[in-house]
Amino acid sequence: MNKKVTINDIAKMANVAKSTVSRYLNGGSVSAQTRLKIERIVQEQHYTPNTFAQSLKQQTNHTIGVIVPRLDSIAQSDMLRGLDECNQEDTFLIVNAYQDPKRELAAIEKLQSQNVGGIILLTANLTDEIRAALTASPLPIVIQGQDEPDFHRVIMADQHGGETVGAYVKTLHPKNVLLLNVNAEIDHAVGHDRFMGIKAALAQTPYTEVMTDFKLDTAKHDAKKAMAADQYDLVIGATDRIAVGAMQSGYALHQKPQYIGFGQSFFSETVTPNLTSFEFSFFEAGKQLYRLFVKVRDENPQTIQRVVIDGQLVIRDSTGPQH
Repeated sequence: MNKKVTINDIAKMANVAKSTVSRYLNGGSVSAQTRLKIERIVQEQHYTPNTFAQSLKQQTNHTIGVIVPRLDSIAQSDMLRGLDECNQEDTFLIVNAYQDPKRELAAIEKLQSQNVGGIILLTANLTDEIRAALTASPLPIVIQGQDEPDFHRVIMADQHGGETVGAYVKTLHPKNVLLLNVNAEIDHAVGHDRFMGIKAALAQTPYTEVMTDFKLDTAKHDAKKAMAADQYDLVIGATDRIAVGAMQSGYALHQKPQYIGFGQSFFSETVTPNLTSFEFSFFEAGKQLYRLFVKVRDENPQTIQRVVIDGQLVIRDSTGPQH
């Protein structure tokens, strides 16, 4: 195996000091003639700088730790794409916390020990231990997912989304409604904020609330159990995935309630009937998240920054008269 070329090797080949090569690699001042000579050698030798080692020597560390609650989420994937869309010079070190607060806390501690230049935390919920760890950290930190007042954050307008869905539900005049929710202790924004407006709108309408989780199979199982025990003319899922699980159960039971979900995913327009959904642009959220992180890292704002991503209700066939 060929030995990896080092800065020392480049310096010897170019007959210049190591510090000159370092200045060239870091965009510093080097004469035009020397720059061309080093550039030619770098290309010929296929030299790749160690960006992590470089970042430790620079004032700005361009390795960013990104913690996600789960990698099988369309929303999380879209946000990661949004982060990468805006990125010009940073390297993302992505850690999956598997929706486990203990693993999330361990990831924060591990990233700090690896001298990253900051942390972007996509979180379903913050425990007191995680809040304490983030507060004590000297790193620039931005969170996404929960409206935590002590941290720079990007959030989805979940409460407004629920209120919009609630207002729309009133126009459907349902007689009996099934709410497929998730535990607010697992995800407060989804399990609590999204359903505040919906429950308010159903104050005079019978409804049953069933707790499920984000997995399609689990949502399908829980919906089928509820729908086999009672007849519903409207089913509202905390996410599109959950609503689709309910649609599959309804089909198996030969029931045809109306369906509403939340999110922006391929589910909405690939299922039949197409799913009515309150849609957020998670891709845009990812872009805003990266921009906010750069602002926090580079400008160190003295006031807490809060960015809200709004959405819109997209009405499709699943709440039509024939679906």
